[in-house]
Amino acid sequence: MTLVNGVRWFLVIPVAYLGYYLALISGMAFLALAESFCPPDAIVSGMCVAAYMKPIERFSFVVFPGIAAALVVLLPVLVAPCRKLNVAFAFLAAGSVIAIALGSSLKEWVTLGFTLLCGIVTTGAVYVYLGRKK
Repeated sequence: MTLVNGVRWFLVIPVAYLGYYLALISGMAFLALAESFCPPDAIVSGMCVAAYMKPIERFSFVVFPGIAAALVVLLPVLVAPCRKLNVAFAFLAAGSVIAIALGSSLKEWVTLGFTLLCGIVTTGAVYVYLGRKK
């Protein structure tokens, strides 16, 4: 194993965290942007209670965890020097366990379902892509 491959294997787990945090920060930035349009009379105790905020919050709490799941599978695959399909399935499995634990404890079934779907679709896309390369 070369030094470059060793570094790439070392980076597999940190880039998964990076993907998670990129999605988290993007979701928070999206909500902050939506709140910046809040009319002054709809701000109560520093929170925007405008009618449009509930659907935007719901959208963010469903979509951005799904984006995180896709990135947590995809980024390690891009960094891994070989065995990319094994990496995709390993991160899908680990991410699914975490998503199921969080989603079921919070009773966020739609978010859980969408997050699992995004992880599975990303893994499937990696599988198809790697199958076409051979």
